[in-house]
Parts: sequence; C-alpha cells; structure tokens
Amino acid sequence: MTISSAELAEIREVTSKLLDELQLEAYLFEVEPRDELWELNVECAIDNGWETFKLKVNKDYFQHADDDAVFHHLLINEWREALSACKVKTSK
Repeated sequence: MTISSAELAEIREVTSKLLDELQLEAYLFEVEPRDELWELNVECAIDNGWETFKLKVNKDYFQHADDDAVFHHLLINEWREALSACKVKTSK
C-alpha cells in the first residue's frame, strides 16, 4: 500500500479536528496506515494518569469524515464510546 505524505497529512488533520470535537482534556495521537482498517492510537489523560487506546478505522471514514456527515457522526460516536475513560474538558 502506498500513501502520499499529503494524504496522510490530510487524514491527520481530520483526525485532530474530530478528537478536538470530543473535547478531551489532554491527548496525543498517531495514525498508522494499514490496508483497509487503519490504526488510530490515542494516548489520553484519565483519572489516574494516561492510557493508550488502539482503534481500528476504515480508511474511507478518515478520508470522508470532513465532508460527509454520516462518516463524521459514525467516527464521533464510535470514538466517544471507545475513549470514554479519557478526561474531558470542564467549563470553569
């Protein structure tokens, strides 16, 4: 599988926007290209430190989440559930 650096940068940007939308208190992430199901590794703040979560994501979802409401909502809902242990920002 060949992926251009521009394509990977675009997918990282979309991923960053989606994770920001989840309002996680603190996180780091990495997207690892695979054949069909890519891997998203998210390290986030939890109540007692940090934890790493590995999520499988369909490449098409990554590519279309920014301009397709269905893919966007699928990812947001799936990630919100998978990352539910992560601390979220609180309004002050």
